[in-house]
Amino acid sequence: MERVQALELSHFRRYEHERFTFEEVGQAFVGPNAAGKTTLLEALHKVALLRGFGKETELIQWGHSGYRLRARLSSGVVEVIYEKAQGTRVVWQQQEVRPLAEWIGRLPVVVLRPSDTEWIEGPAALRRRWADRLLSQLSPTYLAALSRYQKALAERNALLTQNPSPEALYAWESFLIQEGLVLERYRLQLAEDLEAPLQAFYSELGSEKPRLSYRLFVEPTEEAWRRAWERLRPLEQRRGYTLLGPHTEDFVLSLDGKPARGYTSEGQKKSLLIALKWAETTHLSQRHRPPLLLLDDIGEKLDSQRLQAVGRLARLAGQTFLTDTDARRVQMAFPDLPLYKIR
Repeated sequence: MERVQALELSHFRRYEHERFTFEEVGQAFVGPNAAGKTTLLEALHKVALLRGFGKETELIQWGHSGYRLRARLSSGVVEVIYEKAQGTRVVWQQQEVRPLAEWIGRLPVVVLRPSDTEWIEGPAALRRRWADRLLSQLSPTYLAALSRYQKALAERNALLTQNPSPEALYAWESFLIQEGLVLERYRLQLAEDLEAPLQAFYSELGSEKPRLSYRLFVEPTEEAWRRAWERLRPLEQRRGYTLLGPHTEDFVLSLDGKPARGYTSEGQKKSLLIALKWAETTHLSQRHRPPLLLLDDIGEKLDSQRLQAVGRLARLAGQTFLTDTDARRVQMAFPDLPLYKIR
C-alpha cells in the first residue's frame, strides 16, 4: 500500500519553502481560515493527479515562475515540478516520467470538499470530469482513450467551423466512434459498479434508495452513432461544434426515483455525496489500492451524524488528510488521526 511519508513545498501558493512529515494513517491540519490548510491538500492532489484544485498559474507563489513539490512515498521519492514555460514534469526516483500519463494511478485519491454539492446541482461537465478522474486512476486504457478522444474532438470541432463536406468529417467521426465507445463502456460499468456500495452506505444515513446511472445520447454502437450523425451534421455545421459523444453525456443520481438534482434537500445532498465517496473509496480499494482521502473543511458543513459517517469512511482509505478549524471536532470524528496545528 502506497503512503505519503513526507511532503516538501517550494514556492507553492503561500509556502516559500516548508516540509511536513506524516504518520502512517495521515494527518489532520487544524487552524484558522486562510492559514494555508487547503493548500496542503491541493499539493497532495497535484502530486497524485498532476493537477491542483485551480489554475496552474494560481498555484505559483507571487514573484516566481514555477513551483516544486517533493514527496517521499513508501516506495520512493517523487518530484513534481511546474514552470510557466515548460508545464509539469514528474521525476520518480531521479528518472523523468514520460509520458506523464504513466504516473496517474500510482497514488489514487478521493476528494471531498464543501463545494462538492455542485456535483449534484451543477452542470454535466462536473460529473464527467469526476468519472474521468476516477477511471483514469483505475485504467490506463481509459486514460489513453480519453486523451485520443479529446484530441480528435478538437480537430473535428475546428473542421466544423470551415463548412466542410461530409466526406471531410468521416475520418474524424470514425476515430471518435472508436474511442468514444471505449469511454462509454467504462462509464456504464462504473455506474453499475458504484450503485451497490452507494445504496448500502446511504441506507445508514437515510431511508430513501439512491440510484446511479449513465445517460447516453444514443445506443453505444457504431451504427447508432452514424445514424445520429446523419441527422445532426447540418446542425453541427451551423453551430460549429460536435453534438454527439461522451462529452455530451451525463451521470444521473436519483433518490426514490426522483432526480437528486432539484429535488433533494441540502441534508440529502450531503448524505448522497458521502455515500458516493464511500462507493469511490471501496471501488478503488477493491480494483486497485486504498486511496488517499482528502477532506477539506467538512467539519463546519456536516452535522455530527454525517461527520461520524465520514470518520468511518476514513477507515477504508490508505491515508486520510483533512482540514478543519476545530481540533475537538476532529478528535471526536477521527480519534486516530494526528493533529498538526497551523498558525
